[in-house]
Amino acid sequence: MTTDLSKKLIRTVSSICILGTLTAAAAFAAGDPSISIDKELFSQAAISPAKLDEIYASQPAADPSAPSLTEQTGADAQAVSAADASVSTDDAAPAAKSTPTDTSADTANTAADTTDSTAAPAESAPPVTTPVYDLQTNHPDTPYMTKDGRPAGATIYTSGCCPVSVANILRNLCGITDATSENMCALATESGARYDGGTDPLKMLDAAAAKWGGFTYQYSNSMDELQQCLAEGGMALAHTSGASGGATGLFADNGHFVALVSGDASVITAVDPYWTETKWTANETRKANAVETETHGVVNVQTGAVGAACDYFYLIRKA
Repeated sequence: MTTDLSKKLIRTVSSICILGTLTAAAAFAAGDPSISIDKELFSQAAISPAKLDEIYASQPAADPSAPSLTEQTGADAQAVSAADASVSTDDAAPAAKSTPTDTSADTANTAADTTDSTAAPAESAPPVTTPVYDLQTNHPDTPYMTKDGRPAGATIYTSGCCPVSVANILRNLCGITDATSENMCALATESGARYDGGTDPLKMLDAAAAKWGGFTYQYSNSMDELQQCLAEGGMALAHTSGASGGATGLFADNGHFVALVSGDASVITAVDPYWTETKWTANETRKANAVETETHGVVNVQTGAVGAACDYFYLIRKA
């Protein structure tokens, strides 16, 4: 079977070569009448069937263990034949011929490669993010009033301690980048959390949770609960009335909110949104109980002083 097929192929190729050569020569001669074509010479170049049999008789016998041409390419040949049969005789472009292959292994390998390329290294450290804290004192000209414009002339600088502190917590604890000071103040105004005398923290948190989600909050006036929240990686919105216990004037001389972002039984790190260059050295209580850091507004305060100065907290945890 293999020998007969090979003979047919060789005869076909020989005929094509001769026909092509005759055609080319005829075309060349047409341009120059002095050139004549010896057709007999070309016909002698063809391999006769008798000569072909003589060539094959002189070759060694085929190895019966070797796969035949049909065995090697049977699947491919069938696929090509099927594709050929589907080609229309219309002017439409012929259908592309495809060779079906077993892609199950490739698919598995590709899936494995994809998994390997996208999976995080087993021993890679979590990314380190630097906290970014804003201050109300950064916004002296941004209005912050009720819907009907009260108190007249109020700005984030003068009145924004609650929304700015909540914004600092939600951005750094929960990764809510849209929770900027400006957006939080606008949300407080829209939700009614902003009132003449300040900002209602519960309404503020309710509105933020409804808008963004991703966190829980709990009212508390317990230092034990505060320290537990901080130990678990949470943060807290803390309120001081200014005149509290033995830490009068620690965070402010009147009502004020700060964010408590970390801490333990000895020291709590607070972000005071109403920070100025001289605030934390302005009285003896602050000098005795707090140490400023290099980051504006970030202050390390003795835990006992925080408990004495603050009257309540909202404990906030990432959901």
